[in-house]
Amino acid sequence: MKIEITSKLSQISLVILVFFLNACSFIEYEEKPLNINEVHQATKQTNLNDPEFILFLKKNNFDEVNIPFKSWGIDELLITQKYFNPQLKTADLEMEYIKSNEEIASLRPLSSVGAKYERGDVGDPSENFFKFDYTFTYETANKRLIRYELAFNETQSALLDKELIHWNLRASLISSLTEYIKNQDLIQILKNKIRLQQSIVHMIKKRLNYGLVSNVDHMREKIKFNSIQKELIKHQNLQLNITKNLATLVGLSLEQFNLLAIDVKKTRDKILTSLATFFENADQDKMHSTAIINRIDLRQKLARYAIAEANLKLEIAKQYPDMTFTPAYIYDFGYNVWGLGIRTLLKTPERNKAYIDRASLFRELEASKVINFELEINNQVEELTLSIQKNKEHEEAVKKSFASKDSLVKQLQDRFHQGQIDRMQLEKEMFSLLDIDLEVHRATHASIELGVVAEGVLQDQLFPTSINYGL
Repeated sequence: MKIEITSKLSQISLVILVFFLNACSFIEYEEKPLNINEVHQATKQTNLNDPEFILFLKKNNFDEVNIPFKSWGIDELLITQKYFNPQLKTADLEMEYIKSNEEIASLRPLSSVGAKYERGDVGDPSENFFKFDYTFTYETANKRLIRYELAFNETQSALLDKELIHWNLRASLISSLTEYIKNQDLIQILKNKIRLQQSIVHMIKKRLNYGLVSNVDHMREKIKFNSIQKELIKHQNLQLNITKNLATLVGLSLEQFNLLAIDVKKTRDKILTSLATFFENADQDKMHSTAIINRIDLRQKLARYAIAEANLKLEIAKQYPDMTFTPAYIYDFGYNVWGLGIRTLLKTPERNKAYIDRASLFRELEASKVINFELEINNQVEELTLSIQKNKEHEEAVKKSFASKDSLVKQLQDRFHQGQIDRMQLEKEMFSLLDIDLEVHRATHASIELGVVAEGVLQDQLFPTSINYGL
């Protein structure tokens, strides 16, 4: 009898061992410490001559004539940001992390296996009792498929989050680049003003020495010179901050970024040419259609609505109870007994209704967000249309002023050559005409800034670049 009991126990133990081994995970823990010093060194060693970066440029069909880079332009900045910016790499990892929920959602509920041995001392012949059972759950109402649908929709939402991070970084880079160009153009105007004002101060000083002017006149011009110089220093310091922001957005150290100069003239001319074409052909209906199609944040809200839909489906499916089955085998002193247990959780109608009502409200909330945002886009497009029209009118007025400046400069030079005015009078007049240059500067960069706004509203690549920033 003992031999038979031992044999049965061995068989049951073997079956349990097989199930146990099948359920065990053999993936070992691998420690991966994060060393801040190593991270810092890796950041410092990042450079544009990295062979992997050169290979990346070629794979993305970057013009090989410009490899390695000669200077910074829009294409060079965007392709470098796409490779080096750490936020983009973080967004990729976040996307992969959320996508892993799809596989988890498709898994079936856990099953269990158990064994039981009992021995009595009541003198009963049936003093040895063995039981083996296996428990598994059957999900009703396609809950597993709905969970996968919910996880899939969350992945789509994460994909749009990633795409929006890409777009926002691109927009920030272009905004900083246009700010750099605007500030550099202003620095050049201020340098021109300093050159003329310095010449005026020297001439006033000579006249003061001859007693032709008072010291008050000299000090007045010198104060003006100092004021312009302070303004120039302020904008030069601002340029350093903008450069630092550009380096950060690109994903390089400031030292590495400063190895190349920004080609201001070429970049500005390309931007103005591209935006002039856009402003000339701007149409409100077309812009509205473009915004509805392109806006990533609108698609984000639609993805959130899809998540709310799937969540409501899951809550409705949870009304139907899952069934847990427990087939069992019992050995009792030579008798073989087979059994089957069935269990389920009982949910009250009130509980079901509470969860379904909450899920329904969540769906209505996400639908309301979509409707409100669509209205916001409409208003943004209308405002953009009015801004473009006003910008056109302002540009026309500035062009007339600039044309009159050329005529005035010619007249002043003629009067100077004819001896009607002296050198100081000529340079004072030329200094005053620099105000027209400032007006042109403001109008030019108002157009560029409007282009930045338009690109944000439409989320369309209005600035000239061959770099595809889509995912």
